[in-house]
Amino acid sequence: MRFKNRKWMFLILLIIILDQVVKWLVADNLSSTDSIVVIPHILSFIYVKNTGAAFSIFSDKTVVLGIVSILFCIAVTVYWYIKKPKSELLKLSLSLLLAGAVGNAIDRIARGFVVDFIETTFIKFPVFNIADISITFGTVFLMIYLLFFDKDGNKNGEDSN
Repeated sequence: MRFKNRKWMFLILLIIILDQVVKWLVADNLSSTDSIVVIPHILSFIYVKNTGAAFSIFSDKTVVLGIVSILFCIAVTVYWYIKKPKSELLKLSLSLLLAGAVGNAIDRIARGFVVDFIETTFIKFPVFNIADISITFGTVFLMIYLLFFDKDGNKNGEDSN
């Protein structure tokens, strides 16, 4: 990533730092039995040690998931360097995916599990974290880009930045 991609590097670092700081605060201040109600009947914070991936699939496969995360981060970085995407939407998508993958990879490598803490109480849904939100939005933006701006693999929709 060259210097003209500074804003994307800043976004990636901002998300990683925010993710890690909040996870540290949660792990340092909540036990697995604590729950902080943020918005009654809608949102709570709890401390969950997730040894798997999304929806706790591949539980106790932390090393494998850590390796996959690192390989994914390398692949995104190499793609960005080689292809030099021009689309702002594609850059946003890749930045969010990379930031989320790095955030969860740090947990897997340093802690042996991913810290999840955001619980939706109005609907039954797995507990998640900021990195997961970043990955989700990155995936949605990538799907929008692929469906509407990159027809047949050509450069439709790419800007000149």
